[in-house]
Amino acid sequence: MSRTNFRRSLVAASVSALFALSTPVLAANNDGTITGKITASESQSSIAGATIEIINTKTGFSKTIQTDENGQYRLRALPVGTYTITVSSDGFSSTKVESFNVGIGNQSVNLSLNPQVGEVISVTGSRVAMVDTSTSESALNISAIELERIPVPRSVTSVALLAPGTTRGDSRFGGASFGGSSVAENQIYINGLNVTNFRNGLGFSNVPYDFYDQFQVKTGGYSAEFGRSTGGVINAVTKSGSNEFEFGANVYWEPASLRENSPNVRKSDGTWYSYRSDNESSDLNFNISASGAIIEDHLFFYAIYNPRKNEGQYDSTKTGGNFGDYSSDTAFWGAKIDWHINDDHRIELLAFSDEDEEVTDTYIEEDGELKYQSTAYDKSGGMNWSARYIGSITDNLVIKAMYGELNYDLSSGSNVADECQLVYDYRYYYGALTDVPVNGFSVGCATSNDYFVEEGEDTRKAMRLDLEWQIADSHLLKFGFDHETNTSASLQKYSGPDGAYWLVNNAQDAYAGVTLNGVVMTEDTDYIRNRFRTVSGNFETTASAIYIEDIWNITDSLTASIGLRQEAFDNKNGDGDTFVKIDDMLAPRLGISWDINGDGESKLFANYGRYFLPVANNTNVRLAGNEYDSRTYYVLEGWQQQTFANGNTYYDPILGEQIGAVNILADGSVPDTRSVVDADLDPMAQDEFILGYQAMINEDWRWGVKFTHRVMDGAIDDMIIDHAIASKFGCQNYHPHQYVLGNPGEEMTVYTDTNCDGDVDGWATFTPEELVYDKAERKYNAIDLNFARQWDGVWSLDATYTWSQSYGNAEGLVKSDNGQTDAGLTTDWDFPELMDGAYGYLPNDRRHQFKIYGAYEVIENLTMGFNFNLESGRPISAFGLGHPNVGEVDYGKTYYISQAYEDENGDTQYTYTKVGRGQMGRTSWNPRLDLNLKYEMELMNMQTQFRLDVFNVLNSAAETRVNEDIELGLGKSNPDYKLPNAFQTPRYVQLSASVKF
Repeated sequence: MSRTNFRRSLVAASVSALFALSTPVLAANNDGTITGKITASESQSSIAGATIEIINTKTGFSKTIQTDENGQYRLRALPVGTYTITVSSDGFSSTKVESFNVGIGNQSVNLSLNPQVGEVISVTGSRVAMVDTSTSESALNISAIELERIPVPRSVTSVALLAPGTTRGDSRFGGASFGGSSVAENQIYINGLNVTNFRNGLGFSNVPYDFYDQFQVKTGGYSAEFGRSTGGVINAVTKSGSNEFEFGANVYWEPASLRENSPNVRKSDGTWYSYRSDNESSDLNFNISASGAIIEDHLFFYAIYNPRKNEGQYDSTKTGGNFGDYSSDTAFWGAKIDWHINDDHRIELLAFSDEDEEVTDTYIEEDGELKYQSTAYDKSGGMNWSARYIGSITDNLVIKAMYGELNYDLSSGSNVADECQLVYDYRYYYGALTDVPVNGFSVGCATSNDYFVEEGEDTRKAMRLDLEWQIADSHLLKFGFDHETNTSASLQKYSGPDGAYWLVNNAQDAYAGVTLNGVVMTEDTDYIRNRFRTVSGNFETTASAIYIEDIWNITDSLTASIGLRQEAFDNKNGDGDTFVKIDDMLAPRLGISWDINGDGESKLFANYGRYFLPVANNTNVRLAGNEYDSRTYYVLEGWQQQTFANGNTYYDPILGEQIGAVNILADGSVPDTRSVVDADLDPMAQDEFILGYQAMINEDWRWGVKFTHRVMDGAIDDMIIDHAIASKFGCQNYHPHQYVLGNPGEEMTVYTDTNCDGDVDGWATFTPEELVYDKAERKYNAIDLNFARQWDGVWSLDATYTWSQSYGNAEGLVKSDNGQTDAGLTTDWDFPELMDGAYGYLPNDRRHQFKIYGAYEVIENLTMGFNFNLESGRPISAFGLGHPNVGEVDYGKTYYISQAYEDENGDTQYTYTKVGRGQMGRTSWNPRLDLNLKYEMELMNMQTQFRLDVFNVLNSAAETRVNEDIELGLGKSNPDYKLPNAFQTPRYVQLSASVKF
């Protein structure tokens, strides 16, 4: 066989698994695995005992193995990097695969050997990556090299958004939604260390883009090795050193002068609803890196230092707000040590600090001038490290062990926190205040930037042990254990001498004719609400899991993955006592992949998996801490002008008669754990079904189609049970609030008040009918259609269309409707009327989405890339202040309603129609086109790169979120309903340059 024919026969079954979306890969933590089969080219018979040698061309790491009796082989626990693969056998010519890039997970390399003719046949490794017929997992594997060709914002979230089935979350949260799940249900790992924010699931450790080497984005069907996620998993590996000493430096600049602003919005009366023309933002990042060998072939280092400067301003004075000037400039540092003790044993050490502090100077407008008000700070990040051992005990047994610690600062405060209170006048905000004797919406001397004060820190201590044992030619057994201890320290309060904040309103807008704390309000009553809330303590959660999985090669063309994961978590209160403990979570993971023709060119695959989500530490702090939370209402008599220390004026409210009693939601004591959690609490779980097909079109192109179905099996949230207590035990006007963490729509057993005296005294079981709560539901269906052309040195293309729907009555751990980050304790299910009409299309529902990206080498060393995304709009709901059954208003606009109107006499009528959530239209389609140019050259013996990235080239300004409050008050329509609250990120430009030598 000629070299040309050999290449054609090999590549005809190949695609780039490194640059193609949704390419299934076998979970292998942070290492690479190469599997394949060696056959004779003429007879296609298996070659037993063939020798496969793999050598990392930069570190000298090597492994040698022989094929089994079926001609199959498996090279495990390979550090990611570039390798040369050599295959030899008596009577055959040797074959060498050069420049083969080993990424995270499994890759297949099947080779045919020619009868010995005295030559070594070479193949370029970038072209050898077949459809992996051994797995049913769905994931995107992509390296920093591939990402350099296309314009992608420099964030892990932006990489995740390249994968099918992922959508951008609400702008108030950030992050990505995987398969209809909320953005707080994902897990992010760096070199095996879980760096996800466990307080509420939002965010993760902020590592510079240039520190990463490989990304694996698991969108579904992942193995029993991974858990604690009902969304997706992002598995990243940082760069490492090699035998070559390398020094590099680069700069990324996003100038404010080349950044557009989102549109301004006016109300129907012509006044400003939002004004953004004077907003500015710029970002400047430097990276300085060094790597090399401390001991050649054995001990390597990589270090990076990242000075950075982000600064900008916002101006909301035209809408009654403040002017802010913000900046952050704390440098990041990171280091990686790799010790290859020998080719069978190695140790990896990782350490980095992502400490950061954003400082905001706030100004108020007074007499047409900006006057300094305060300086607020928000701290984040911390010191993190991990140590990892990988050992090949025998050719058939691999052991991996990891221990790491993560710290994340959550402190915030200001220089006026001791003396300034927040006072908001919603009469101004709703346009009901005709005489404005005060500063507008923000009345007091505190602002939204500095009224919340917290001293807090989250600490994770994590360990895991994984083993892979090839117990027979057809069975690879994987099993392991992982354990995390997650501790949240928190001291929270509101600013000011009284530690409270105030909200002002007018009865004609919200309370006319209804009862507030036992007092019937009249239309001309101005009232003010005081909220006082504190919580403190140390709260610990332990989470552990064991798993076992068998990768079973049933036949040469049929592979099954049979796994089982058992998870447990134990959440403790401020006294260290358990208040939630679930240890019987069994998560089966079943997958099957069929190489239809036995040639590696196509496969049919299916997968079923169950996934669990632990209770967030936010629940420990809020529900099981020593929280005190009270609300007191007063008649507003007027304002008293005060002078701030800097000479600015502000106003304190003059309080009149108290309206009713103090409403105490939490009394400051650590509650009896039996009274706040359902004794038979079930975990939040999700079942996932996947069916897909993938095939080669020719040696350059491949295509695939995949169907995904996800069903959330129950949720965990807090529910008030006052009404059930009153009904079950015959209480009259039962008042003490009892919030219980439970499964909505399910039976509940809890320690409660059985004699109506206001104190818990005995166990009781409430049926779903007595609790009157709907069962929590979330369903997701999707079809992904993908075409991809691998990079051949000239051009590449990847295109995916996704049709999907996400519907039910529960978004998940957080709530995009009102921007609530209170994970596990959202306003959903706080009482039954809040969920009336809540079933419908959920906020992360995007019915249609197109993702197309690629690159083209215009001339030698000049590459152009593009990244286009088009998605349909977000469903719009209608939220009102109350419900006909209860007239409840204290929760704000959180009820699902449809309309409010005035009758023929001009009297306000309030009606409720169950149209369901997400039924009031959708936001506009969101198109976005990103382009880049990259030029490489050698300058003074240095590899130099110049780059221009333009994001949102056409400056598309489609709205991404609108005002969904349909009422200003009970029965009073909101003229600002459906006005845009947020838009796509406007056009901005990134200029960059780098050198390496």
